[in-house]
Amino acid sequence: MRTLSFVLFLFTSQLCMGQSSGFMEFETREIDLGTITKGEVIDTAFVFTNISSEDLKIDIVDACECTTLDWTRTTIKPGEKGKISISFDSAKKDIVETISVDITLWNNDPKTGGPVMDGVSYTYDFR
Repeated sequence: MRTLSFVLFLFTSQLCMGQSSGFMEFETREIDLGTITKGEVIDTAFVFTNISSEDLKIDIVDACECTTLDWTRTTIKPGEKGKISISFDSAKKDIVETISVDITLWNNDPKTGGPVMDGVSYTYDFR
């Protein structure tokens, strides 16, 4: 349990500081959907480049139940681009908030030996 808490702390700290995993460079890490009407469905995407020297593969992408996700499922070679597609259903939300999108790669972090984790986020406001 202590190890899990420590890993979550490191992951959260990395996201708060805006640092990358060293594997993915995003065109933007935060998307502002602006002011929307409750019930509206918004589609957007996060585009990234593999900035590492090894092939990259996404294992899991996760967000809240208001978000449907799809992502590049093939191996992404160094220098190639990938995409995480987001479909946000505002009917499932009652408050304004920032939604975190957590990304776990098949790749191992050379420093820890554990999986590489990264993240992006999006925000919205209601009319």
